[in-house]
Amino acid sequence: MCAHERSVSHFRETIMGLFGTIQQSKGALDAAQIGLQVVGNNIANANTEGYIRQRLEQTPAVAYRQGNLIQGHGVRATGVVQVIDQQLAERMFNAKTAAAGADSLSSAYGQLESLITDLDGGGLNEQFSLFNNAMHDLSTQPNDAATREFVIIQGQTLASNVQQLRTNAGELQDGWNAELDDAASQINRLTERIAQLNVEIATIEGGGTLGSDATGLRDQRYRDLEELASYVNINFQEQASGNVSVFVGGDYLIADGNRREVYSAYSEERGGQEVRILDTDAPLKATGGKLGAAMEARSGVFGEYVESLDQMASALIQGVNKVHSQGQGRTGFTSLVSSNTSQPGVPLGEAELPFEPSNGSFDFNIVDSDGELVSTTRIDVRNLGTVNDSTISSIVSDINAVEGVTASLSGDGRIRIDSDSATAQFTFGQDTSGFVAAAGMNTFFTGSSAVDIEVNSVLADNIDLLAISNGGINADTNTLYNMLDLVDQPLDELGNRSIRGIHEQTISALGREISVQKSATEGLNDLYSTLKSQHLAITGVNIDEESIKMISYQRAFQASSRVISTAAEMLDILLAI
Repeated sequence: MCAHERSVSHFRETIMGLFGTIQQSKGALDAAQIGLQVVGNNIANANTEGYIRQRLEQTPAVAYRQGNLIQGHGVRATGVVQVIDQQLAERMFNAKTAAAGADSLSSAYGQLESLITDLDGGGLNEQFSLFNNAMHDLSTQPNDAATREFVIIQGQTLASNVQQLRTNAGELQDGWNAELDDAASQINRLTERIAQLNVEIATIEGGGTLGSDATGLRDQRYRDLEELASYVNINFQEQASGNVSVFVGGDYLIADGNRREVYSAYSEERGGQEVRILDTDAPLKATGGKLGAAMEARSGVFGEYVESLDQMASALIQGVNKVHSQGQGRTGFTSLVSSNTSQPGVPLGEAELPFEPSNGSFDFNIVDSDGELVSTTRIDVRNLGTVNDSTISSIVSDINAVEGVTASLSGDGRIRIDSDSATAQFTFGQDTSGFVAAAGMNTFFTGSSAVDIEVNSVLADNIDLLAISNGGINADTNTLYNMLDLVDQPLDELGNRSIRGIHEQTISALGREISVQKSATEGLNDLYSTLKSQHLAITGVNIDEESIKMISYQRAFQASSRVISTAAEMLDILLAI
């Protein structure tokens, strides 16, 4: 190559180099301009709740060889991505689940605390004392009609309070079933929206082939995932395509653009509503969040309290009735219908009585109109788990065999006893089997639990039937004395605890549980707040930091513009030669 050709070639390379410099700086201008747009978008959304700040990703352009030199080719913007710590976000969602569940349980305990006024010194504990005090007053003047009536009134008040407390607790318990219905609806709403966002994000991001995040859509999806985490314990995994899959206890709720619908239905096993997956009809394995807390509130918080209340009421009914049923008042019965239904033709252990009688007997007495004893018949009650066990029908036959009365059974298994003479009456006594109380004859209370406890309407209509004596009509006050302080006496069937003791133990345990739950709720909310703060420190917009970036992009833009201007001047000089 001659000198002239070499000169022309060198001239051409110089011009091309200057054009390359201009092109390279133009790429830098583009990157600075995009960076400035990202900064502007961050600043614009500085106060937007749930916004995750963006960052421009840049990489050096591929270098090229020119002669013996390898030269850079400027900068290349590879994408605009969200700034987020995925592991921290998952920890925050888990904390959100725990905190939301704890808040719901605290609400349940608060409802129960308001219901049970013993925490303020009143309530059932006071009613037990008033009922017992009325018994004591009667023991000092057993023949006073007003005092006898006051015992009945206090018994009615106690029963009414127990029943009302049970009704209110049951209503609150049912209210948590409604929470399950609402949780199912909210889960469906959120999973449907997240599945739709999956499709939109994957479409915009090209199934993960682009280097940028679909900001805005991803922000909304993160907000929906966090809200979903407040209802149920979730595990979510982001796929390479940009989709997220959401699992609950091993069952998927969302996969790509597909989602599983859930519904609320009654469960015999749980005794209330539960949330099930529509596709598989299997229970959703929720252990946390508002959904898990609602099930725990219904079955645990209120379920255990209702069970304890029923146990206490059952013990009260059984304890008082066992004493009262074998006593006598100021008069006998001329006609009596038992308050409890039964299956009369089967052994007593299968007769479906509220309380199962034991093996023993009771006395059936015939008295005249003055209360004088005419005859006593001992009725055997066999309950040994053998084929010879008594039935309701056999016992009624034994009573019917007593001269002076007629005994029969109604269609629902109630026992009816009628005196055959207008001057003859009948009473009960010495019941070692508990049959008379179990059948609902000569009882103070009727019912079997807190649901239906009431004072026997027979007593309310005729206070002279209030049993005081156990040796005959107006003979003594032994039955009354046996009922004194009965609510405070340890009972074998209650594990050597008293009726009042069960209630006090329940109140004491509830107080401890409320304290523990309050501490747990505060701790879990503090943990969530801490993780939320850490998350916001990463994802939130810092105006000062964005201002520094803005200045940096501005100077980079100015410098690149200066490079272009200088290269253009040099090019003009060359072209002018």
